[in-house]
Amino acid sequence: MSKTCAVIVGDIGGTNARLQLLWYSHNQTSLTPSITFITRQTYRTSIFTGHHVILQRFINDIQNEKQEEDVLDAIKNKNIRVVLAVCGPIWNNRRSNDANNVRMEPDGARWPTQHADTIENDLQLKSNSVIFLNDFEAIGYCLAAQVDSQAHELCQSTKTFVLHEVLTEDGTDTKAPVACLGAGTGLGACFLTPDNFGRYQVYSSEAGMVDTFSPQTEEEWFLLKYLRRNQSFIEIEQIVSGPGFVTMLQFYSEYLNQPLTIKLANDLQHVSQDEAPAVISQHACDYNDALCLRAVDTFLDVFGRVLGTAAQTFLPYRGLYITGGILPKLAWRWKNNPNNLLLKSYLDQGTKMSEVVARVPLTLIDDDDLGLKGCLYYMTVHND
Repeated sequence: MSKTCAVIVGDIGGTNARLQLLWYSHNQTSLTPSITFITRQTYRTSIFTGHHVILQRFINDIQNEKQEEDVLDAIKNKNIRVVLAVCGPIWNNRRSNDANNVRMEPDGARWPTQHADTIENDLQLKSNSVIFLNDFEAIGYCLAAQVDSQAHELCQSTKTFVLHEVLTEDGTDTKAPVACLGAGTGLGACFLTPDNFGRYQVYSSEAGMVDTFSPQTEEEWFLLKYLRRNQSFIEIEQIVSGPGFVTMLQFYSEYLNQPLTIKLANDLQHVSQDEAPAVISQHACDYNDALCLRAVDTFLDVFGRVLGTAAQTFLPYRGLYITGGILPKLAWRWKNNPNNLLLKSYLDQGTKMSEVVARVPLTLIDDDDLGLKGCLYYMTVHND
């Protein structure tokens, strides 16, 4: 018996919505399914009012393309499965998503709660054909695919860079957990543990929302006081995230009594809030801007401490992974530089725990499609 259908996987973030169409066929006599990539699109999330509108736009674009007849028939007959990686918490057996951290343009109103049954009704899809995964949970499923010998090659990640290698005499501990943190618009986290068959199960986490910033210098005490002006609870992602760059730039300008350069102020004025962190990083790299360099170095220093904390929390001896769009763009800061602030802070966890953390390998993954690949892997192991 075989199962054939069109599959839409999507990674719907606060800034971009990435969607892929694949053709899925699984014969029960085969260990791995046959999956063929068909097409993909990227849209700006904030111009839509919900997941159903994005999916409808994607389906319309598919039908306007020149596709194989069986693919178009599957779309027409609603023989489609949809797995979406979405920002915000999910509940109701993966059928509801609190997406109120997504804002629409131009009025800036928040998205309402999203429901899979509403999407299915609006798009006339079959019942139970749509499910939600938390965005970082989806990344976790992509990591799970890396250690699953039966995972399809389209689920595999690319461009991995070992930042801290651990050599063991008896090989990798296949029963150890895996953990992952990623800095982008926020700070995401997840962890994985193996089941009795060696396949890794994924668990989402809100570790990026905890109040764990512990100042180590007088300057950092002033930073904490600066952050506490408007609120008493300081999530660690207020520093370790894209928006954190903007906050730290403003802090250092005030703390050092040093105004922004005319070019930096002008460049920031002409970009959106989402684009501001990239501008700050660019000015640090290309123009050696002192304030921007302070912001970059503080980010790397604190992120390293957060990673060290995660290594102690999960003891992921099979690997601690870094994802997200920020860190790969900061590689210039530690390449050919003996003073790697990120790695130094990661390994410096005090006299009691530094040796333990040193046993946890640290790897950076530079792949924007981890969420999409994770959704696809999730479907292959939940294909009933």
